[in-house]
Formats: sequence, structure tokens, C-alpha cells
Amino acid sequence: MQNQKKITLSTYLTLFRLIGAPVIIPYCIVQYSSYNNLTCNVAIAILFLFFGLTDFLDGFIARKYGQETQIGAALDHIADKFLVFSALIALLAVGKISYWWVIALIGREFFMMSLREIALEHNMKIKVSSWGKIKTAFHIMLIVWLIISPCYAVQQSARQSIQILLLCASVIISWGSALDYVSKLYFQFKK
Repeated sequence: MQNQKKITLSTYLTLFRLIGAPVIIPYCIVQYSSYNNLTCNVAIAILFLFFGLTDFLDGFIARKYGQETQIGAALDHIADKFLVFSALIALLAVGKISYWWVIALIGREFFMMSLREIALEHNMKIKVSSWGKIKTAFHIMLIVWLIISPCYAVQQSARQSIQILLLCASVIISWGSALDYVSKLYFQFKK
């Protein structure tokens, strides 16, 4: 990982997500997300997907072109949290998700922030694993589904089943990845 002073393309993508997502996504969800307006909901879902894809794209560009920086890595984590938190809270505000699910998903992130602080205090690093990317992918799928599902041309019982499946999978993968990080950190402590 480079420690350069210049801002790279991947960092610009991260900054775009960091600044744009927490403003644009919640505004669109709260102002335009309607249970009866498929066009608006699909447009919001596509916009959210676009911001979500920048998460994968910035990392890909950074690795492919040797643009990995400490500031880029730090900002990427923050931008990911802002993207997901802002969308979940906006969906909660319009009644498309229960607060228990939001607490379970956001609670994991606060747990991980605490775990990272503990690791830093002991001069240890929690390396990003593939579970983190899988978790993010499930969060993106879940949020897209929550945005469009009230209008989606699927029977209500099937729609609710898909929603519960995505919610459960997101929570299980989120906390499963947290346990993976805990076990890795535990073995670092044992050394």
C-alpha cells in the first residue's frame, strides 16, 4: 500500500460515494420512494446500485493500477458505512424496514469499529476478508430489494418471503463475518 500524497482515481470514486451517497440516496428515498411508483423506485434503486458499484470499482482500480493508499483504504470503510447507514435509516423513516433489522445491521458495524480500535491499541490490524465484500453485496441486494419491492410485480407473500430471506441472510453474513474477524484477532493475540 502506497503512502502517496496525490489523490488517485480510486480515491476520487470513494470521495464521490462518501459525499454523494449520504445526501442523495436518503433524500430520494424519503421524497420520492412510493409504494405505488415503480418508475421512481427503480430509478432510486439504480442510483443506489451505482453508488454501491463504486465500492467494488474503486478497490479494483486501486489494486489493478497500484493506487492503494492508506487514506483511500480508510475513506473506503467510512464511505461504505455512510452508504448503507443512510439508505437503511431512510428506508426505516418511510416504513420499508423494521428498526430491529436496522439495529442488527448497523450494530454489527459499530461492533467492528470497536474491534478495530482494540486491535489498533495492541498494534494489530484486522485485514479485510472476502466476507466483507460478500456482506456488502448482500447489503446492496437487500437495500435495492427494499426500495423496489413494494412495487415489484410479485405476489405479496412471495415478496415478503424474499424480503425476510434477504434480511436474514444479510444479518447472518454480517455477524458471521464479524465472528471471522474476532477469531482472526484472537489468534493474533495468542501469538
